[in-house]
Amino acid sequence: MKNGSFFKCKWIKEEGFYLLLLLLICLIGYGRFLFNAPIYDFYNHFFPYRYFIVDTIHHGRIPLWNPYQSMGLPAHADPQANVFYLPIWIFALIFGKYSTACCGAEFLFHVFVSGVGFFYLTRFFVKNNFVAFLTAGFYMLSGFFVGNAQHLSWIIGAAWLPWLLLSFIKLLDSPGLRPMLLFPLFFSLMVTGGYPGFVFVSIYFLLAILIFYLVIRFQQSRQDWGKLFGYGAGALVLSVLLSAPALISFWEIRAEITRGVSLSFAETSESLTLRSMISLIFPYIANSDSGFTHTDISMGSIYVGLLVLPAVFIGLWKNRDSLLWVLLGMGLWAFISAFGTHIPLNRFFFEHLPLLGVIRLPGLYRLFFMLIMLIFAAKGFEYLIENWEKCRVCAAYISGAAGLLFLIAVAVFYKMTPEIQHDDFLDGPLTQKMMLEAMIASFTCIIASLAIIIAGRPKVFVLLAIILLAEPLVQANICGPKTIYTTQDLHEQLAKVTSISGFPVPDSLSSPEKINKDYGLYAFWTNVGMFVKEVEWYSYNPVKLNRDLQMLQKYCESQTALYLPIAYFPKAIVYDTVPHFLTTDTAYTLRPESVFTCDSGNTEITVRRFEPGYVVLQTQTDTERPFALCQSVYKGWQASLDGNPLQLDTLNFAMLSATVPAGSHEVVLEYRRPFIVALFMLQAILSAIMFLLFSYLKFRSC
Repeated sequence: MKNGSFFKCKWIKEEGFYLLLLLLICLIGYGRFLFNAPIYDFYNHFFPYRYFIVDTIHHGRIPLWNPYQSMGLPAHADPQANVFYLPIWIFALIFGKYSTACCGAEFLFHVFVSGVGFFYLTRFFVKNNFVAFLTAGFYMLSGFFVGNAQHLSWIIGAAWLPWLLLSFIKLLDSPGLRPMLLFPLFFSLMVTGGYPGFVFVSIYFLLAILIFYLVIRFQQSRQDWGKLFGYGAGALVLSVLLSAPALISFWEIRAEITRGVSLSFAETSESLTLRSMISLIFPYIANSDSGFTHTDISMGSIYVGLLVLPAVFIGLWKNRDSLLWVLLGMGLWAFISAFGTHIPLNRFFFEHLPLLGVIRLPGLYRLFFMLIMLIFAAKGFEYLIENWEKCRVCAAYISGAAGLLFLIAVAVFYKMTPEIQHDDFLDGPLTQKMMLEAMIASFTCIIASLAIIIAGRPKVFVLLAIILLAEPLVQANICGPKTIYTTQDLHEQLAKVTSISGFPVPDSLSSPEKINKDYGLYAFWTNVGMFVKEVEWYSYNPVKLNRDLQMLQKYCESQTALYLPIAYFPKAIVYDTVPHFLTTDTAYTLRPESVFTCDSGNTEITVRRFEPGYVVLQTQTDTERPFALCQSVYKGWQASLDGNPLQLDTLNFAMLSATVPAGSHEVVLEYRRPFIVALFMLQAILSAIMFLLFSYLKFRSC
């Protein structure tokens, strides 16, 4: 580092202040999450899984196998479990135990990461740090982050998307060692932490950017093609290495599950609607009234800030950057795709473009459109700043006129509201919500107009930044209790449900309903087995093994609960290909040679240890016979009998089984994936080396 001082670095002096402001915006917009419990899918899916992973790491085991959901699932093969997402391991090392505060901290971390990434992505297209900061703030407070906060893997995808695009653009624009190191890091973070749909759509954006640069280089100069392909090949190899454990895991499970396979276009759901376009100016409606928007409250908002919209049109009008026109075309494609079945053209995209046929929720496309809109807004803001004296009067009149129109709307909605609900203003009728939104919009526009008129040039941009960002900050705080966190006091329940230490041995299968009743957990409705360390026979999880669904077909159809010991010796093993209700007396096999009958004899089977991916049984029988273990069959399970290898079998279509000889024996069943573990160790070590090397190169250039 030049001058020998960290604080003399150009990066710190010119950009550090804006990054601190982004952190402040993040805390003001979402800080309440730190003191409240998560909501919806965050509460019932991501929080329990995060708790399981962090707790397992804390107790010295790699969380490859989750024994508590649906009689056991390969956690590392679940894309939304994020087992190979390195920030989770850092959280585990720091906190040791995942709590509601950790939920909030992880969400805020990724929001801040998204803002910093968007800041630098915008700086590639505009020269002004202030403009980059402003639009980064809007990205952090956009309707995507507010609406989809409950979908943590979506937030992770949105956090790393600007970094992914920026590093790829820099790799193509100025091939070198630093972008070659950065792109694989961000690609692997997107793959291991983000929702797969974001990876698929991102690949199409990257392809469009690649084609653009190849065409430009072909037209301008061919001298640096060797450099481009050399660093590009290095980035590709590193991307594959860093993503390998996740990619292999996802590939292995593809034939075992229903998710991840192509579905019919009609089965897609939760897309944008015409009514959800109201979110551009009234985001609270989209985040609180699905009856009006006709889509889920998490999927219907494309809000990027009220006063951003004029800047978007100015940016479109004044843009001269060819790459941005390419990105605009991709953004419009994403916008059209976000409407799902509402636009017939999307059927062609869905059925004929690779990877897109597995995207069930078209609402995710909207993020890419919003990101491109904000980049054009940055171009618009930059033009306004450079031509402020010429634009000032016009901006004041437009903002003031918009404020008066919204004020008229307030009066109209007030008259349309049958009765104002003062006690719970935010949960009043639709017209009352619209009146509230019109009030916020009117106040914002009028104050902005006054600031433009009375402030001198040195002050006006600071004032406008405060006003511009104040409106989305208010929106984030009023929408937060609807889509991000619940203000109910659930800490006593959470303390109770997360108080179990270690890995106690469960005695029988259970269900979320039974566990909730036993522990008095009125706020939970599923996936609680991971907290209390009990095995649920059926869980709410997108990843379900096909053989488990076959075994449980009768129970799902009749909504009957299944209760069995964790391990038992059936009296009879019969051959059948049709699922039945299960008992401890009879088990079913798909192999005729495994048929077995024993009506008498003393048997005893005891579960001595039951840890994620590691079970120890003590058996006592008078005759050789098979046992059934209520854990799912999956590649990687191995067994030993008194230290010697033991062949595994399958009972009841999906349960682990093995035949033990007469007498007293110890059976150890272990889920082992040494190759995947080795790849993960390589991923972690290589990521650390690449990050440190990039940091060294970055600060050496200061």
